[in-house]
Amino acid sequence: MNKMYVFPPIFAVIAVTVTLLVKRGRKIEDMHVYGALFIGAIGFFCLGRLIGDGFGVVSGLIAVAANATCGWSWLMARALFRPKAVRASPWPLATVLILVLAGGFVQLAGPSMEPLTHMVINIQGLTGSTVLLLALSEPLRDIRNNMPQAERGFRVSFLTGYATLTAVAVLWASGAPEGSVTAEWSNAVKVSCAFLAMLGASIAIYYRSHAPLSEPVKRRAATHDDELLAARILNLISDDRFYTTPNLKVADLARHVNEAEYKVTQCITGALGFRNFNHMINHFRINQAASQLADRDFDHLPVLTIALDCGFGSIGPFNRAFKTQFGDTPTAFREVQRRGAGFGSAITQ
Repeated sequence: MNKMYVFPPIFAVIAVTVTLLVKRGRKIEDMHVYGALFIGAIGFFCLGRLIGDGFGVVSGLIAVAANATCGWSWLMARALFRPKAVRASPWPLATVLILVLAGGFVQLAGPSMEPLTHMVINIQGLTGSTVLLLALSEPLRDIRNNMPQAERGFRVSFLTGYATLTAVAVLWASGAPEGSVTAEWSNAVKVSCAFLAMLGASIAIYYRSHAPLSEPVKRRAATHDDELLAARILNLISDDRFYTTPNLKVADLARHVNEAEYKVTQCITGALGFRNFNHMINHFRINQAASQLADRDFDHLPVLTIALDCGFGSIGPFNRAFKTQFGDTPTAFREVQRRGAGFGSAITQ
């Protein structure tokens, strides 16, 4: 057997260790666990290719451990691209565990169970294909035009890499006609794809560990008092351009509207619908900056001057907040406006 099969199992041990320890002392999350199971399953797949069927029950157990890679990849993708509250349902994990049990039955059942084994194989194949497609769909969930470019790029990269490896290993290598060059190199191609899949999974988990997915804000129902307070806050912020005040904090806003700070925070995340105070203030600041960047009367002002006039303390936070809201840097946004694109279409994204 080709010695190259030795390397992916070794890499799997390293990758699983890195995956589990990537947060160093912090709580291990489900994406680390599912990522480790996915990488481990691929490692067992490569180990099975190395030792073959000559070790009896051991070979069978290795095959069982390797047969649910698509299921673990789906659970890993769910953990990468769904908020915790959305992925809390137990049925996906139950589905994958059933896949594992079905694989164990197929591997260990005797000849007398052949009719039932054949049926289980068909069900297993159908379920495996379904979760494979579900894994491919996960990066596309909640993707939108105003999503930060880094997050959108991460999702596109994950989807492209996953789809490419799946097409090469499953459709091209596994479906090659006997006697063809592709069939001759099928095992080498699959092991190479396995190595790349382990590497890609480790990179994806590392990225998400350092760029967590934002959780949806739980908002309580707005009361009549909340609506009155919301109107006062909007009047102060928009009419008096309160948002242009540098180093503004929620306590400053609460003092100006003569309300408790916790009530103002509840109103911001409830009746006004913003994630937090900074999100609300940046929204007004960025819209004001965008208006000036789109207006030729302000062409003589550098971007930094506009940022400072709108209440930002430096150019870095301004650039990041602007790109998050509009998908372009302030300079690129200004250039687009000068080429004739309407500001109205940009602000509604």
